[in-house]
Order: sequence, then structure tokens, then C-alpha cells
Amino acid sequence: MLRLRNRFVMAPMTRSFSPNGIPGDNVAKYHERLTAGEVRLILSEGTVINRPSSSNDNNVPRFYSAASLSGWQKIINDVHADGGQMGPQICHTGIMENHAAGIV
Repeated sequence: MLRLRNRFVMAPMTRSFSPNGIPGDNVAKYHERLTAGEVRLILSEGTVINRPSSSNDNNVPRFYSAASLSGWQKIINDVHADGGQMGPQICHTGIMENHAAGIV
């Protein structure tokens, strides 16, 4: 059971603010504003998995690689320290062509 101080839940909103798929200080500050506003459960913006066709936007955060996971860990630690909880939204752009990688 997940126990929260209130029922304020932030829905996922993909914002494309993570250069090279790595969530940085700007993403951390965004989440800090949410928890300061008493949001207690945050579903992350759409994050992508380690598949070549999972994203066509290099600024959508990844949910793989040491650098990306380190960025998420800092954000999650901050959210927890502020009394919130957080979970990832895994997304996929769907079928797309990637001729450079030979994927159709």
C-alpha cells in the first residue's frame, strides 16, 4: 500500500528537457517545484527504453544508461526528501522509420 499525505497526483508530461536523454538540474528543479506545491505522487514524464526505435527525440529522458539513471536517482532522492513518491512512465513513440540505423 502506498501512503501519501494527500491525493495530489501529477500526471506524466513529456517535456523534452533532457539533452542526450539525461535528466539534469533543470528537470530536478521542475520536480522540486511540484513537491513544494504539495504534489505527493509524481509519474515521471515519458522515459524511453534501450531500443533504437523507442524515441525519435534525443531530448526525451532515457530510463537506461549510467548517466541517465544517475540523473533520475538524484531526482527521486529529492522527491522522497520532500515527502513525495515517484514512479516512471515508460513510453515508446510507436512504429517509425529509422533508415540511418537500417530499421523500418
